[in-house]
Amino acid sequence: MFKTGLIVAGAAVVAGCAPHLHQLQADSSPALVRGEFIHENPRRLTLTIGDRPYTAEGFEIHRHTNLAELQRRYKGTDPKHWDRIFAGHDRSHEVYSAEPVPRAQDGAELSCRLTWGAGKPPQGICQDQSGKEYQVRFD
Repeated sequence: MFKTGLIVAGAAVVAGCAPHLHQLQADSSPALVRGEFIHENPRRLTLTIGDRPYTAEGFEIHRHTNLAELQRRYKGTDPKHWDRIFAGHDRSHEVYSAEPVPRAQDGAELSCRLTWGAGKPPQGICQDQSGKEYQVRFD
C-alpha cells in the first residue's frame, strides 16, 4: 500500500511540471506560418515567418497587479474578496507580460511584447528590424 502512494505522488509531481503550451492562432498576422509559446520553465517562444524560424528562450515573465485599483474597487464593497486578493489567494486579477527577442540562425531578430491575464491566452505584437509588425495571438 505504501508503494502505491509513492507511485501516485510521483505521477502527480510529473504531471504538475508539464509546461503550458500555447499554439499560434490562425487569426494572427498572415505572414506568420506557425508558432508556439511556453510561459513556464523552460520558457520558449518560436515563430516562423515564411521559411525563417525564430526562437527565444529563458526570457523573464513579469506579474502585475494594480492593488490600488483593486483596493478602491473591492475594499468597501466586498472586503472578503479584497482580503483574498491582498493575501495572494485570488490571482484572477493578475496580468502577465513578457518581452522576448526571438532570433533566427542568420542573426535576424524580432522584438515581441506579449500580455495575458490569468487563465487567458497570450497575445501581442512582434516587430522585425525593419519595423514591420506582426500581430500574435495564441490559444
